[in-house]
Amino acid sequence: MSQSLPEVDAALRETVSADGVHVVRVWAPWCDNSLNEHAPVWSAHDALGADSVTFVTVWNDGASGANVLEATGVVGAEVLVVDGPKPEKPDRRLTLLGFPVTWIPTTWVFNRGGLLATAFNYGEVTREQLAEAVEGARRGW
Repeated sequence: MSQSLPEVDAALRETVSADGVHVVRVWAPWCDNSLNEHAPVWSAHDALGADSVTFVTVWNDGASGANVLEATGVVGAEVLVVDGPKPEKPDRRLTLLGFPVTWIPTTWVFNRGGLLATAFNYGEVTREQLAEAVEGARRGW
């Protein structure tokens, strides 16, 4: 079920403000960069050690892309879906949790009651980078 951007933002705030380490991934099923990460990074996301992993599907006409996630081995993550079509490239901008999303995939790691610990804002992340970011967020520097 798709929701408005403010509804998705509120749900994300509730998730990342809880104790623990939380990963948020903004993606779209039609985005090759997003899909390139699925098998090597996200198919075993539970092994990363995060307390939650949330996929936020954007710019996909309100469709979740759950079939794409499943087909690429990503199961068990929470999926939130933002209403709306794929905008023209210059207009692909939105704000979640007060942070701009100007590129997908975007991956954020939160800790300490909603503090952004690490941001991968411009494209693909490797499993090693993400595992290191989750571990660092868990340590709390």
